[in-house]
Amino acid sequence: MASEETPGGDMSALDRLTALLTAAADTTPTPRELAELLWLAGLSSDPEEPSEPIQPAAPDAAAAQADRDTGGTPDDAAGSTPDSAADRTAGSASPKSAPADPADRVPLHLPTPAPAAGSGGDAGGGGAGSRPVLAPAPAMLPHPLALQRALRPLKRTVPSARARLLDERATADRIARLGAHPDVWLPVLRPARDRWLRLNLVHDTGPTMPVWRPLVRELHTVLAQSGVFRTVTSHPATPDGEARQVPAPADGRTVTLIVSDCMGPQWRPGPAGERWYRTLRHWATRMPLAVVQPLPEHLWPTTALPAEPGLLFSATRAAPLSALTFTPYDPETAPRPGAALPLPVLEPGAPWLANWAALVASPGGAHTPGAVAWLPPAPVPPGSAGPEAADPASLPAQDLVLRFRATASREAFRLAGHLALAVPSVPVMRLVQRAVNRDPRPQHLAEVILSGMLTTVPGPPGSYDFRPGVRDLLLRTLPRTTRGRTRELLDRIGGLIDERAGRTTGGFRAEAGGADGTAGAFATVSAETVRRLGGGVEEPPRQPAGTATLLFETATDLTARPETRITLEYAVHEVLARGDLTPQQYEVHVRANGYVVRIQPEAYLLPVLAAALRWLPGPLAEPAEQPRLRVTFQDGPESPAPPQGAAPVLLTVPPALYAAFADSSAASGPHRFRPLFGDAPDAPPLAWYCPLPPEEGTADPADDRNGGRNLVRGPFLTRDLRQLGIPAPGRTAIVHTRPDSPLTLLDPVLPYGGRPPRPATYYEVDLTPQHAVDRISLPSSGKGVFTAAVELTWRVDDPVAFVRAETAGVPERLLAHLLAAGSRITRHHSVRRAAGAQRAVNSQLGRWPVPGLAVTCAVTLAPDYAPPPEVRRPAGRSARPLQDLLADAETVLFGFDGPLTRLFTATTARAAALDLLGVVAEHRDPEDALAGRPLGDPGATGRELFVHPLDVLRAFAQDRLGPLLRDRLDRLELSAVPDAPTTHHSVVLVRTLHDTGRRVGVATDVCEAAVHRYLESYRLPLPAGVHGRDDDLGRLTPNPHRLLHALRPLDAPAATGVLIGSTLAELAAARAAGVRFLGLARNPTVEQALHGAGCDAVVTSLTPVLEAARAL
Repeated sequence: MASEETPGGDMSALDRLTALLTAAADTTPTPRELAELLWLAGLSSDPEEPSEPIQPAAPDAAAAQADRDTGGTPDDAAGSTPDSAADRTAGSASPKSAPADPADRVPLHLPTPAPAAGSGGDAGGGGAGSRPVLAPAPAMLPHPLALQRALRPLKRTVPSARARLLDERATADRIARLGAHPDVWLPVLRPARDRWLRLNLVHDTGPTMPVWRPLVRELHTVLAQSGVFRTVTSHPATPDGEARQVPAPADGRTVTLIVSDCMGPQWRPGPAGERWYRTLRHWATRMPLAVVQPLPEHLWPTTALPAEPGLLFSATRAAPLSALTFTPYDPETAPRPGAALPLPVLEPGAPWLANWAALVASPGGAHTPGAVAWLPPAPVPPGSAGPEAADPASLPAQDLVLRFRATASREAFRLAGHLALAVPSVPVMRLVQRAVNRDPRPQHLAEVILSGMLTTVPGPPGSYDFRPGVRDLLLRTLPRTTRGRTRELLDRIGGLIDERAGRTTGGFRAEAGGADGTAGAFATVSAETVRRLGGGVEEPPRQPAGTATLLFETATDLTARPETRITLEYAVHEVLARGDLTPQQYEVHVRANGYVVRIQPEAYLLPVLAAALRWLPGPLAEPAEQPRLRVTFQDGPESPAPPQGAAPVLLTVPPALYAAFADSSAASGPHRFRPLFGDAPDAPPLAWYCPLPPEEGTADPADDRNGGRNLVRGPFLTRDLRQLGIPAPGRTAIVHTRPDSPLTLLDPVLPYGGRPPRPATYYEVDLTPQHAVDRISLPSSGKGVFTAAVELTWRVDDPVAFVRAETAGVPERLLAHLLAAGSRITRHHSVRRAAGAQRAVNSQLGRWPVPGLAVTCAVTLAPDYAPPPEVRRPAGRSARPLQDLLADAETVLFGFDGPLTRLFTATTARAAALDLLGVVAEHRDPEDALAGRPLGDPGATGRELFVHPLDVLRAFAQDRLGPLLRDRLDRLELSAVPDAPTTHHSVVLVRTLHDTGRRVGVATDVCEAAVHRYLESYRLPLPAGVHGRDDDLGRLTPNPHRLLHALRPLDAPAATGVLIGSTLAELAAARAAGVRFLGLARNPTVEQALHGAGCDAVVTSLTPVLEAARAL
């Protein structure tokens, strides 16, 4: 040991080296290891600088050093108490634990939380002149090598199911036996050896677990570095009983350890407990399972999972809990609860893990000691065998100390006494424990925390203080010499920090210096240690022109979160390494909230972007407490901030980098970027952003924001906009954009406006009407209020503006505007004048706050003393019978092609469409042909997209060839009339509806001359007239002009009209006009399309319509 001396009162250089290696590795090195170490040291030393011989310390200096280490004089050594002897032993393990001059030591204080909210607790206990530092805390697991050795029974290998190796001996034997020619030698492969087990490390994240986060982290590191398991994965278990994505295969090669103090709500009766116990029992039937309990064994009865000691028996290797049997040591133990499974409970110590490893690895027949808690189907309420423990806050300090002395271990009580000289915060407890105890264990720390002598104070998790009067009583338990040597204890604790400064990561936040000196300090360290631990980070210099910058930023100060900074630093270097950047191509600068990477101009950034997309969020997505990260690629001015979301990482790139990404193979992955626009409405995107990881399906800020309907789907990425086809008229619109162009409505004929095809980002916009109803209260000019029944109807009339706005929660925003504007209006009306207030509200609501929406609002008011107005609920699409639909109708309009006749079959319709496209190709501009500009050329777009001649006419409605195509289609329709078959029951249906008093008419996109030629032989009564295609092609459906024109001479309200049609364009026109629609589906494809568009009623023939008309 470091404190042992040679007989001559002096330690040789070899003895001191042995002591240092023993203190660092917890094991004594062998002579062979010492020889190899000295040989390597000789090879690595600089021959030009001869090493100075190590001079032995003078006897008086050694005595003075030992005096400082123990905090006493040489005369006190003989009569020291066991506690003080342990103090000397613990302190001697630290070479820097005794400074040469106490005046040069700098006190460390815990920061005091600031009283103002959001200040971050920067006011330190040291007062003015203090500097923030990150002090390293000692490990909670003092002997990690012993834990790894305890797991050796599990370090078996089995044949791999996938990997194969060349069997050289068998291959040579085959060649020798078969005498094959070298050209046809066949190798013999054998399975590679693989580790036997995979480990799931599930850690509790309940309200009492923050103090055990370092233990979870260290245990994960120890298990992962042991080389025992194939993989070690960490999974959080939340207090609501959820533990997601924990693999549980019943293959005999997976084990699970749960780290928990069993004090959270998921261990107790309730919904969370039932959910958690179902999960545990599911695991218990498929694989070995155990709980690692950080609390000492004698405190387990106070938790929600008490355990009892005994012997465990396993019939096979890696047996699940359902195959274990347990025999308690105590024969008078309560019997096993019904259907309960034995769940092993372990302390995080080597003997416990060794017994558990032996149980899992045993082939059967052996009994293994251990502790077991019974796992019933649901949590059992705690028993009431003894009197209920009193609240520690109600007990006097003397009773708290006496109770703790009677139940605590010797090490825990000794630790509590020394904590009375310091600050009882968990990081400080760990330092004091390492300084005063020979064998520090987390169980001793748990005894002090759960003793009832501490109370929580504001600050980070693990901030405590003694209850009034407890500190003074604990100080009396220490020897008089120890109480008088506070500075020596602070120096000894500071020595532990001196050893780790600059070598291990910071563990907790502290402040160095201050005007108060050592008052309230928990340690004193050297000035060099303060320099290594503290210091603010300097901002990097401004980047030169042309230098790209990669920002990794969080919204929090990472100085107080060392674990997060370590994880983020790892993520930064992984992204840069996976992006094929050499260290000479970038510089990394540290900021308080993240990192800044300056990249040389000649570096290629697309691989870095691809690496960030494929690898992030990486480890940043695992812990629930990780702050959200914003990753920004900059090549110029600062880009606007993207909208905040729930994604762990938000990636932003400039337009040029996004254009390169869209042209690459990386764009075929699941990542979809969204544009960021500035204030100019017609300007291209300033940047593009993507949330990571990519969400399931089509994620967009507009998704799931309109009740059950998503008005915007996307973004999607396509290589060629011409592949999207023609959107359903009146039902869907497509809005697209590129890195260098603004949002644009898709023109299916000329999607690129004469330019060559390029990858584009597009959105699908739902144009169908949406409905919402509600009942609200509006104020009046007096004390009374109005009760209002609200019916809102909205549809997208400007898809570009709506997509650009990225409005979330459309119904909520519309209703909020109605409440605000309606309240301002009704405050000027008496509650007795509800009719006047209703007219004012319906006419003065003003402009709605959602761009791109056409909103219709109907408000019905009633005073609060009258019956509330009825809120009309919209009926489902199939809920309304045909008889009711026709009974409310005053006017019934028929479409022509479909409801009355079939003017074109599928074959003749396609031929007519190609005929019109031939006219387009014949009359194209010669200059366009010579320049190679695409038309809506019939060889690509036309033949793929247009299946009906009306589709071609709608596509070229605003083109100069529109009138020419209209005349050509007139001739085609007139020539098709003689061969057009009559729809079954159509003539009888028209006459029946007319006989019931309905006004019947025809509204169609077919030319009016063709309709009259067809109907002249039937002499049908059509009082509502025939309304066919006119010269203005902009009035083709889905424009509602023709329907409104048919209803206007009759002075019939649109709500009393019904249109019988067979196309989506007619359905969209009916909705826009407010006319109800009855769909006639000639085949299942049309029927599915009409149902998908939300048609009120769909029939496959006119027979049920005729029966309903006859029943009127």
